[in-house]
Amino acid sequence: MRYAKGSMVITAEGDIPVLRQVRNSRFVSHRQLYELLLGNGHISCRSTFNWRIRRLLASGRVSRTAVDWQGSAVYSITSTGLLELESQGDFAVALHSRSRHMPHPQQVFHALELNAIRLALARNRLLVAWQSEVEIASSNMVSTAPYQKDYDAVVKVRSGTQILEFALEYERFLKASRHYARIRAALECERHVPSVVYLTASPDLTVALVYQLTPIAKPVAFATARCFREHLLATPVSSDASGTLRTLERFLQQSSP
Repeated sequence: MRYAKGSMVITAEGDIPVLRQVRNSRFVSHRQLYELLLGNGHISCRSTFNWRIRRLLASGRVSRTAVDWQGSAVYSITSTGLLELESQGDFAVALHSRSRHMPHPQQVFHALELNAIRLALARNRLLVAWQSEVEIASSNMVSTAPYQKDYDAVVKVRSGTQILEFALEYERFLKASRHYARIRAALECERHVPSVVYLTASPDLTVALVYQLTPIAKPVAFATARCFREHLLATPVSSDASGTLRTLERFLQQSSP
């Protein structure tokens, strides 16, 4: 097949996985994107990956933000990139080519931290599945039995021969008490995941969330994101104001059906 001179051909095997990952991450650094695609088997050569990114940037399907992350460029999807995904049958109800509100720059560091959390699990061969907030929100908008909240992720991890599932939330700033009252009510009604893990930007924020969200019938654990990245399933977590700690792995096992 011949293509018009100067035209750009988007391939289902090479380009679409890149666009899908950028969309589902909302924001992702160059280094993170390469590692995510490498881990999923969508790419094997850095030079080819760099070439694809240059093409997608030049064609306006992906845009570079004003932020760099640890010396690495940060990308987000554009309406043109979303339209390309949709033309290939990949549609997200929560973020599509006619969405009024594209990913906001204020979400950059939140998204990048979530990518770092995901990669920490993947590097240590613990990650079984990761459903992003874009995917969860899209499902919630059309499901007759949605999650009670658009979680930052729903995660499955490997613990020996067990597969443990939990909803993940990453909190960077403390919100108003009325906000957490609504969250508590939602978590009390959650039936699709056995537990919820809150990772925070600082120890002080962890303590504040414990007091805002407990006591609660739903198993909820709290720790800092930094501690989690370092210790993963061995992370000491709290689940109430008593100060008692247990490992995240133990918490997930005890919460599992």
